[in-house]
Amino acid sequence: MLLTILFANGILAATMYLPSLPAISEALAVPVDMLPLTLTVYFVTFAGGQLVYGPLSDRYGRRPLLLGGLAIMVFGSVACALADSLSALLWARAVQGLGAASAMATGRAIVNDVYDRQQAARATSVISASLALAPIIAPVLGGLVEHYLDWRINFWINGGITLAVLLILVRRLPETHIPAAANGSLLRGIVAAYAFLLSNRAFLTFGLLNLAIFAGLHGFSAGAPAVLIGTMDLSAVNYGILIALGSAGFFIGALLSSWLGGRLGLLRMIDAGVIFTLLGGVGMALYVALVEPSVMAIILLRLIWAIGMGLAMPNSVVGAVGVNPATLGAGAALSGFLQTAGGGLGSAVNALVPAGDPLALALAFAGTAVFGAVVWIISRRAARAALAR
Repeated sequence: MLLTILFANGILAATMYLPSLPAISEALAVPVDMLPLTLTVYFVTFAGGQLVYGPLSDRYGRRPLLLGGLAIMVFGSVACALADSLSALLWARAVQGLGAASAMATGRAIVNDVYDRQQAARATSVISASLALAPIIAPVLGGLVEHYLDWRINFWINGGITLAVLLILVRRLPETHIPAAANGSLLRGIVAAYAFLLSNRAFLTFGLLNLAIFAGLHGFSAGAPAVLIGTMDLSAVNYGILIALGSAGFFIGALLSSWLGGRLGLLRMIDAGVIFTLLGGVGMALYVALVEPSVMAIILLRLIWAIGMGLAMPNSVVGAVGVNPATLGAGAALSGFLQTAGGGLGSAVNALVPAGDPLALALAFAGTAVFGAVVWIISRRAARAALAR
């Protein structure tokens, strides 16, 4: 339960404000095309921070790194709520992302601290199924906040949730990793851990697949408001509801993974996930290009894609983190870094393409699915060999 809250909080902070992008553009007097950068900078520090938190948690324990990071996130959320310019909002989002990074890096390591690989895969699937509620709730809540209140309230909510989670964890979270006595230079140990992972083909297979999935997830999230609200004239509330329906596919996929993963295994669950992401991503591009832009078609095809994410992501995460049991924190950090880098890359691409163009959004979305499928097809054998070991 604590880990579910931990991960869901980061998702809410990342995306809940997205229905307010047009309103933020007006309030801060900046072009709406620039505002996806507020998602990009969050993911830059979210990704980079994990690379620090992970190996530090291997050396000093999970608990202090997690609690310190959440305190930073509270500060960043408050700064976002008080921002009066685009530059101030970008800096505040960077601080918010840096704090949130601690939860991703240490949370995944905690799962692998207390479970073996099969149990960890099942636990991660269960957590992911619960986490699927966060991307469902986030756009609905964000749409309601935008419609009835003010865009700044999104960040006050983020800060309040983070503070509440921090206070709960101070009392209830035990230390799950008792580090061995430190040997040698900290920097040398970090470099050695990452050098091993980056030279391991199985790790890169799982990691790059996750990068592709998260590029699709957050690239679509960054570009969809301009298309569905700006071009197709949806209200912020209706946008939030429809995006939530599309996100329900992740919940379905993660539930299927938790039920079937023990019988079918990690590789087959990832196989199924890759197929569904291709159907959703490439299907959206073909429909928009050959038929016509349609709100319901975009939402339904994204739902199919999201089922694939729910099937593939929990299993590829466990595969990546567990490649080297001696460096679970570094593995969790680098895996999370690649995911977050994918999210930042996806949102950055959508900041470069024409805002509000349905075909540009669909093609970028399809490209991420194709990239992930190519990575998996080429290197599936290496992943299978790593799991056998």
